Amino acid sequence: MNQHEFHQNHPGQNNPMDLLLDETWLRQAIQAEELVGGNIGSGLNWGSAFGDLILNFELMGRFTTLRISLNKEVRLLLNEWNLGTATKMAVKTAREIILEKLRLPTPEVRQRVLVTLENDELYGEEFISNRDILRSLLELLLTPQDWEAIAAVAADALKQQIIHQAVGEKLSA
Repeated sequence: MNQHEFHQNHPGQNNPMDLLLDETWLRQAIQAEELVGGNIGSGLNWGSAFGDLILNFELMGRFTTLRISLNKEVRLLLNEWNLGTATKMAVKTAREIILEKLRLPTPEVRQRVLVTLENDELYGEEFISNRDILRSLLELLLTPQDWEAIAAVAADALKQQIIHQAVGEKLSA
């Protein structure tokens, strides 16, 4: 469905992500995939497991809580490292990588996320408070190469800030 069709069929909705909460739209999307004999390729790439996830609103809500909790945990982790002004860019980059890993999970990530989603003890509050589970998931999601990318973005942000301060303020004493 293109953007024009989206707005025509769902007036007043500006965010296509809102459709994930629209049961009618979800059923139409599933029927469209069945007509072409497979995954159309939009949204999260969870294969056959994603159909079960989006049709179970409790699990979908838990998935959102998990994603938000992972974002919070990576922010707390990076804040602990005292990266100064580079923290903001490091957190932004880490969150983008986490989102991408959740959109296109490896089989191991998919399995671990599904196990986490089924753990009732984790979902009694607004966020998941079990930091050990969150840190374990972060270890799985963020590879050494991902940490290198995060470090490179943070270093570049710090470099740009130093250059801006030094050149922009002329170091006048």
